Amino acid sequence: MKFGQDFEAALSREEFPQEWINSAISYKKLKKCIKRVQEELASLGLDKETLDALWQHVGSGDTEIGGSLGERLMQYSVDGSEKVSFTPRLTIVIDPRDGSPMDACLAPDTRRVLQRLARNSRASVSGPSRRDDSSPAQPRVADGSLQDNTAQDPAFQNADVMSEEDELQPQTIEIPLTSDSEFFQILKRELADLDRLQDSEQTQLQEEILKLGAQLRDLKSEKTKRSKQEIEIWRKIFELYAEAEIFMSSHEADAGARDAERAQLQYSNFNQSLKKQQKEVRRLGKDASAALERFLGINSNLIRLIKFQEINKTALSKIMKKFDKRTALHARSTVSDTLIKSPFMAQNLAKATCFTISQELLNIIPQLNDYLCPVCFSISYKPIRLKCGHIFCIRCMVVMQREEKDHCPLCRQPVVLEASSANVDRELLKFMKANFKSEVKAKQRDNEIQAGIDRWGAQYENSKKCNVM
Repeated sequence: MKFGQDFEAALSREEFPQEWINSAISYKKLKKCIKRVQEELASLGLDKETLDALWQHVGSGDTEIGGSLGERLMQYSVDGSEKVSFTPRLTIVIDPRDGSPMDACLAPDTRRVLQRLARNSRASVSGPSRRDDSSPAQPRVADGSLQDNTAQDPAFQNADVMSEEDELQPQTIEIPLTSDSEFFQILKRELADLDRLQDSEQTQLQEEILKLGAQLRDLKSEKTKRSKQEIEIWRKIFELYAEAEIFMSSHEADAGARDAERAQLQYSNFNQSLKKQQKEVRRLGKDASAALERFLGINSNLIRLIKFQEINKTALSKIMKKFDKRTALHARSTVSDTLIKSPFMAQNLAKATCFTISQELLNIIPQLNDYLCPVCFSISYKPIRLKCGHIFCIRCMVVMQREEKDHCPLCRQPVVLEASSANVDRELLKFMKANFKSEVKAKQRDNEIQAGIDRWGAQYENSKKCNVM
């Protein structure tokens, strides 16, 4: 099955909105444009085989022209910007004596076409009508370097004939390609449509995240027993979400943004983990359940948008490859910077959305993993902030000081032995008590047991535990 059919089938299969499909790259339309480009080049005697031969000649390094011009015997360029139409040009260095490509072996018909174009171009420069350069299809000749604007000089235009020295200088002929211009104008519009679609969808996703954040803030501010239970359920949901790493991986093997296929797999894993917590999830109230549906919808829509952009990115790559294969103009290496600035930034979209989720949602309901002691991997209660800035639980600090270990386990600075009760982070302690009550109580009990073992020995753990601080 040809790619064009695969492309249309993929757009239909994924059930994308009609607005998205209308913004997709029109692969078949562009393919027809390529055929017209082939016909235009053939009319100039520049069919694929001829151009392949010219490019091979350019790359062979046999020419003796010298300087930068010798490295650019033929060049394909696309000029254009946001406000200016794209004008593809094929530039060929010619011998001023007969108007033929320098040292190139061409078919007689092709050579005659280029010689005629060169003669017409020189006549338009030196004749009375040389000032009229309005026709986009009119080939132009410049002497010496491609950047030389001598032909624009009025003194040069007023000269009846070129000097003998100028006649002997290598010249360039620029051939504007009308069908190419049509191809790139269509492609430019469609890439702009895809960028606008992505911007619009990203704005909608961010708005949904902000609305969900407002719902969670309202839930957290209620301070009722039910709201506290629901916040704990949300904490578990976000813990499973963080572990799933749906859109961004932190693992060394595949660090960075995930593609749509892997994101879909990770999202399915997250949903499976959520089903295992179904008993807890069912305890969510009506508003909280609606908020969960909104959260799941945000992730589903983001995966769908990434998938849509990936399909179009593949279509872009295929059509540009086909353009080069059928025309031999080597366009991909030329137009990538001119035409395609930053399309299909699906990875950046995923990063931006994940950042918004982190800032607007995960920060509302803090995760325990962000407040673990790096030594014992339990909650950092009571939090001791060392001079170096790193935080550990008080129990681990006591043990390290008792063993006279002065170096911070993370940065190795000698700051442990100087720590005292003044190093307790009171604000963080208050925050942990407010957000991790059960974990704080469990850590307090464990600290008491460890303190008893330190004082009375290992048998204390099996004796009646003291509940006095």
